[in-house]
Amino acid sequence: MLDRSARQRVAALLVVFALVLSGLAVLLVVVPVRAQTVDASGATSFAVTAISTTGGFSPNTIQNLASGTNITVMFTDADSIAHTFTIWGVQGTVIPNPQSVDPGTLEKMVYGNPSAPLVNVNLTGSDQQSMVFSVNATPGWYEFMCMEPGHFQSGMYGFIAFGEPLPSNLSVSSPNTGPGAAVFIIVGTIVSLTVIAIVLGFVVGRRRGSEFEMPPERLGYPEPTTPGGPAPTGEERPPSEGPPNP
Repeated sequence: MLDRSARQRVAALLVVFALVLSGLAVLLVVVPVRAQTVDASGATSFAVTAISTTGGFSPNTIQNLASGTNITVMFTDADSIAHTFTIWGVQGTVIPNPQSVDPGTLEKMVYGNPSAPLVNVNLTGSDQQSMVFSVNATPGWYEFMCMEPGHFQSGMYGFIAFGEPLPSNLSVSSPNTGPGAAVFIIVGTIVSLTVIAIVLGFVVGRRRGSEFEMPPERLGYPEPTTPGGPAPTGEERPPSEGPPNP
């Protein structure tokens, strides 16, 4: 059976191990991975997926698609709610400050003439649809987005280029890609329960272990005595020393 110090070391190691596992779970599960740039290399078709309102599109940057021809897009809504894949018809322009754009203003910008969308695919959730649209022969890049209310503001947008690479200064950022308060509460609860279970297990194990500890007289050691108490069985108490001789 482990002695007291060994049990304490084991309990401490288990606590550290539980905390490390919880941290890894947060990193591997709740932290979203942003999509990388896809180089189409002159292709006339591509696929894009709506992950979620906070997850955005995957991929969210596509470059070097063919120009001056018909392009086929396969749009997948992997979410349980409606999303759109809409390419704004204004070439070489970024809508600034997406978090603060009014939904009504955005709708007028994207759907208004003469800047009608190059393509606009609407899905109601957990669905897939392909659509063919045409692009002119002049190379150029465009911004695409989800036009459901609030989705563009949450980070559902990206950039696509025909006949050329995307400018290096374009980037996609989402303000809501953090795990959120609910995830922190759940993970914190799991960690707390794990630590409590380990501590309780240590305490119970210590108490049960003490029941089986052998008394000192069984191990061949004399029983401990207290000053003025009776002497151990079978032993005589040594006489008290008197005061020192002058």
